[in-house]
Amino acid sequence: MECSDVTAATAFEDLGENVSHNVLSHFHLAELDSIRQVSKFMESACNTRKEFIHGKLNERKSVEIMGLTSERGKQINGRLAVVTGPINNGRYPLKIQHLTGEIERVSLKAQNINPFLKPEQEAKEKSRLDFINYSSDAKVREGHGRLLDQVLMTLRYAVNVMNGCTFFEGGWESFMRLPRSHQGVMMSNTQVFSLYRVKPSSAGYKVTGDQPILDSTVQSLIDFEDNAINYFGKMAAYEKDGSGGKLIIRNFVRAMESWDTERIFGEFWIARICKSGTVVVQKKGPEFGEPELGNVFLVKGIGSQVGEQVPKSQMPILTRTTFLPLYDMLVYDGLMIMDNRFPMTPALKERIHKHVEKAIREETLIYCGESARKGLWNEDPPEHDTSDSRKAKEEEDEEEAIPYEPTSSQLRLAEKIMKFAKDKKYQGRKEGQAVLVVRKIDFSKEENPNNIVGMNWLYPNQSFNGYDMDYFFFKKWPGYTLDELLPELLKKLKKMNEIPGLFWICEKSLVKPLKDTLKAAGGKLAYNETLHVEWYPPPSAEEEAYHSM
Repeated sequence: MECSDVTAATAFEDLGENVSHNVLSHFHLAELDSIRQVSKFMESACNTRKEFIHGKLNERKSVEIMGLTSERGKQINGRLAVVTGPINNGRYPLKIQHLTGEIERVSLKAQNINPFLKPEQEAKEKSRLDFINYSSDAKVREGHGRLLDQVLMTLRYAVNVMNGCTFFEGGWESFMRLPRSHQGVMMSNTQVFSLYRVKPSSAGYKVTGDQPILDSTVQSLIDFEDNAINYFGKMAAYEKDGSGGKLIIRNFVRAMESWDTERIFGEFWIARICKSGTVVVQKKGPEFGEPELGNVFLVKGIGSQVGEQVPKSQMPILTRTTFLPLYDMLVYDGLMIMDNRFPMTPALKERIHKHVEKAIREETLIYCGESARKGLWNEDPPEHDTSDSRKAKEEEDEEEAIPYEPTSSQLRLAEKIMKFAKDKKYQGRKEGQAVLVVRKIDFSKEENPNNIVGMNWLYPNQSFNGYDMDYFFFKKWPGYTLDELLPELLKKLKKMNEIPGLFWICEKSLVKPLKDTLKAAGGKLAYNETLHVEWYPPPSAEEEAYHSM
C-alpha cells in the first residue's frame, strides 16, 4: 500500500469522528433522516462514478499517472501511460513508453490513474509519439540526413572560400567528397557560426556576392529546390514535409534560422544508444577535477548513430560536438572529437547511469530546440521571403549615412596616423599587404580578467603564424574604446614602419567611428586615401575549443 492510502484513510476516520460528535449533534431526528437519504444518494452516485471510471480504464487508452509517493513512483507522476489489460489483484497493468523508445511496465491502483486527459496533454502525447516513431534506428531519415550533410558541408566550404581556401585548396565538388574528419573540414567548421550572419566585406573578406554564409547557402537551396524535393523530399517521406516532400527546403531554411542561437555545443558523455536516439550527458564544472553532470539530451545521428563506433563496454565516453535543432529533434553535426581527459571510474559511471535513468523516467530529457518547444513546427513553414534581409540592409545603409564626430584628442591621434600613411606614400589596399588584427584574447570578463587585447601583424601567407604580436590593456568591459585603440595603432604602425592593407578589429561598435575619424583626419591633411577598417567577428564556441586543444 502506498503511503497516500494510509493518509487518506486516516483523514476520513478523523473527519467521520468530527462529524459524529460535533456537526450532527445539532440536528433533530427528522433532519437526520434527510441527511441519511442524501448520504445514500451520494453513496449510489459515487458507486456509479467509480463504475464509470473503471469502464474508462478498461478501454485501454492513454491515462495519467498520479499520486505516487515512493521515491521511484514520484519520478513517473504526471507521465502518460496506456492501460494494457483488465484489473488484476486490485491493480491495472500499464505500459509507459519513454522518449528513448524503451518500454516500462507497471501495475497501479485505480486511484493512481487518471483517465480524463486534457487537450494539451493529448497534444503533447501526440508530439512525443511522433518523435518516437519518426525513426527506429536513432538516426534521422536518409533524405533528411543527406540534405543536412550537404547543407553543413556547403556552409563549411563557404567559410573556406572566405578564408582564401587556406583550409582546403580544391573546389566545391572536391570539398564535398572529403572525409568529414579531414583537417580542412574540421578547421572550416570551427568558423561556421562565427561568420554565419556576417557579410564577408564587413569582416575583411573579399568574395563574389558578399553574402553571409547563411544567406548564400539558403539561396543555393532555393535555386535547386525542385531537384531537392524530388530527391531528398521523396526519400525522407516525412509528414511535416508535405505531399511529395514539397516543404522540405522551406523546413530546412526555417531550421537554419535558429542554428546559431539554439545550437548546443560542449562536452558530452555518450551514455547509451536507444531506439529513438543516443542519450548523452552534458559535462559541466571545472576543466579538471570532479565533473558535474548537466542536462541529459536525446540526439539523432546522420548516416550513423551517435556513438555507433564506441563499444558498449567503453560507455560512457566523453566527446566534444555540436547539436543542431531540426524539426522536433536534435541532430549532431556529424563531427565529433573524443576526449580522454576524464578517466571513467566506477563511481562516475554509476553517477552517470543514475542521472540518465532519472531523466528518462521523469522525462526531463531534452530532445528538441527551444523554438520547437514553443510550437514552431505546429504549422507549415512560411514562403521564402527576403524582406527581413532588405530591411536589415536599409537599416545598415541608414546607419552608414550618419557620420561619427570624433573628439579633438581622437582627431589629433588620427591625424598622426594619416600623416604616417601619407609619408609612406600609401596608395590603397593591394594584394599581399599585411593585415593588422586587433582582438581581445578572450571575450568574457571571466576568461580575460586582465582585459588584454592582442595586436597581431599578419601577411596573407602566414595567417596562422603570428608575424608580430603586441598587447595592450583596456580599462573596463565590455571592451576597448576608440581613445584606447588609436594610440596603440599609431605605436604599432611606427614599430612595423608600414601601413597594413586592413585594420581588422573585433569591437564592431568601433568600426564606423574609426573609419570616420581617419577619413576626417585625412581631409584635414588633404590626403584622400582610405585606410580600410573591418570587423573581425569573435570566435564561436567551436573555434575557441578547437584552438584550445
